[in-house]
Amino acid sequence: MKKVIFTLFSFCLLYVNTNAQYCGNTGSPSGSSQCSPNGLLTKPGLSPVSDSLPPVINGTSAPTVIQFKNFDTITFAGQTLKIQNLRIDSLGNLPAGLCWATNKTNNTWSNQEDGCIKVNGTTCSAPGQYRLKIVVTAFVGAVAPGIPISTDAGAANLYYYVRVNNAGDSETAVDTAGQAANSNIFVSYGTPTNCGTGINDVNSNINSLTVVPNPFNNKAIVSFYADNSGVMTERLTNMIGSEVLRRSVEVRTGVNTSTIEKNNLPVGVYFYSLSDGKNVVTKRVVISE
Repeated sequence: MKKVIFTLFSFCLLYVNTNAQYCGNTGSPSGSSQCSPNGLLTKPGLSPVSDSLPPVINGTSAPTVIQFKNFDTITFAGQTLKIQNLRIDSLGNLPAGLCWATNKTNNTWSNQEDGCIKVNGTTCSAPGQYRLKIVVTAFVGAVAPGIPISTDAGAANLYYYVRVNNAGDSETAVDTAGQAANSNIFVSYGTPTNCGTGINDVNSNINSLTVVPNPFNNKAIVSFYADNSGVMTERLTNMIGSEVLRRSVEVRTGVNTSTIEKNNLPVGVYFYSLSDGKNVVTKRVVISE
């Protein structure tokens, strides 16, 4: 029973990071607008399992929703206790640039209740697998609201992983070697990251992309060299992956420039990307006061 019950905490590990942030810190808190439970889970836990979760692609915003079903009981100190509610307190080890939220404003689910977790944003992190961490509080006992018990899923030797790929990388199976020793926090795929100092360049037609000034408080000039002429797409997304700018630009062979204007955008971190339809170059930019 203990193994089954603590699987709850293992599943709750999805998309969490000690350096990641709760989406509410960027103005998009938990609530029904984030995601909707599909009600299809017949057993407690999260779906899908980590090997079935598609890798996050560097420089690409692809919001992911994980379905959740709360457990009925938990085994603690040799006793089986009924769960009144379970709350996600913190999520750790998400790749930089991603944040999490749930369908409940208090990130809390009642006994056997269906829920969901949404992970959003655009990352620029080293390719590999990230062993995720979650801290939850289970309110247990026969009488509501229950006695709070806080735990880290890693303490139960249960783990969950999220993978990061560059565009075009083949998918690598999750490697669980070393997790029992609590040492397998990050495993590199050995492929150079396309992000590096902030630019994601995948054998691209686009070279030497710069944004000056960066940070900027009014406007910035984007400069880049194109090997071929054509039409490209500019995008600007915020930290939770919402697109705030999209436009097509005519590009000539050689040096090109474009302008990003602050307009009414709030101060913060954004990701500027330029795509020729096959490859994408992404640059982290900051709008200041």
